[in-house]
Amino acid sequence: MTEPVADATPEGEREGEGQGAMSPGPAPAAAPRPRPDTGDPTTELLRLLGAALGDGTFVKLTLGKGRSPELPQATGRLIDVQRRPHLSLTLRHPTRDVVENHPIERAAAVVGELLAERFEAAHLFTTAADHELRRNRRGRPRLFSGKPSVTSAPPREHDRAPDYLLDPREAPFLVELGLVSREGRVRAEQADKYRQIQHLLKIVDDLGERAGLGGRARLRIVDVGAGKGYLTFALHHHFQRARRSDVEVLGVDRNPELMTLCNGVAARLGLAGLRFEVGDALAAPLGPTDVLVALHACDTATDDALYRGVEAGAALILAAPCCHKEVRPQLVVPPEELALLRHDTFKDRFTQMLTDGLRALLLESRGYRATVSEFISDAHTQRNVLIAGVLDGAGGLRHNRLEEARALAARYGVHRQRLLELLAAPGPG
Repeated sequence: MTEPVADATPEGEREGEGQGAMSPGPAPAAAPRPRPDTGDPTTELLRLLGAALGDGTFVKLTLGKGRSPELPQATGRLIDVQRRPHLSLTLRHPTRDVVENHPIERAAAVVGELLAERFEAAHLFTTAADHELRRNRRGRPRLFSGKPSVTSAPPREHDRAPDYLLDPREAPFLVELGLVSREGRVRAEQADKYRQIQHLLKIVDDLGERAGLGGRARLRIVDVGAGKGYLTFALHHHFQRARRSDVEVLGVDRNPELMTLCNGVAARLGLAGLRFEVGDALAAPLGPTDVLVALHACDTATDDALYRGVEAGAALILAAPCCHKEVRPQLVVPPEELALLRHDTFKDRFTQMLTDGLRALLLESRGYRATVSEFISDAHTQRNVLIAGVLDGAGGLRHNRLEEARALAARYGVHRQRLLELLAAPGPG
């Protein structure tokens, strides 16, 4: 969150003046004073902005008192894009941030439009002085200037991507799939889905480093239960652009209409190496696989997907189960745990933990380092469990995990668990 500006207006000027934009630090030692009348205050602020961007004294720009609650504030910083200085504006909406980069030659004009249409206050920080544009009760703008609160310009960040891995302005498939508008803005009703995709890409990126994906010249990714293909397209886009490796991505789903839709989008955008096929987790011909992803696979379809990943020797396996129907009817609560698990709600929750705990043990029985964590989901569910397995080549160190899984299943009366059945034969090593 940004900090409110300390009210440093001289005593005789306070009445009738509105609160300004945001300040990055303590108030200046001396109170800002109104600038001499040099014409329109907004025009003068834009002139000062252009000068600061040009002579290297620019520190930061904040815009406040948004005219709409949908865009209450914005911030601006100086960055280099392809070795050219740009003013990077972050428009802070309630559910998302939108970043726009403008060459400094156009910066004053862009900020002028924002002040005319969307904001009433601005604060320009330079190493020479701080300048604050405010409006009084009659709506007239006034410009105040004071000593600089920051005396050195921050370093420019060269071609740094925003906080997300998937830039909505550079991913046309998001427009085709309805997540982003033609102007490159995430649709409000799709904000949760967009955040989920970003979060999953970050997870894949981090775990992919541990799995040694970065050193592979060729990469093959399979998304089982691809649905409308949001993540499938995103994985192809990310690894093609960020990793710059030869990437092949296959999306598999039992819905032929969705697979036709996704293939059509891929063809229109000319996305080589991306295709979609009709099939299910267990029967679809997947071929060699480096990464296998299965999100929201229902009940034992998650087990089928995990098995296919292990069978293919995938370096990275990710699964997010959406329901746990197989184990719940079999659950037998030991007498010493009945005080806790006599309640159906707790039984349901424990069944999920038991099922996914068994899956993690079984992955480890085949040489994977398994983790179980929560990740943000879309609007349909608040949280999802993510099971991740990174192949470490040390399967012999975990030869006892299969027996641990069998003992755990027996303790709770589980005589049938899909992945346990599929992986019953000991793996190599």
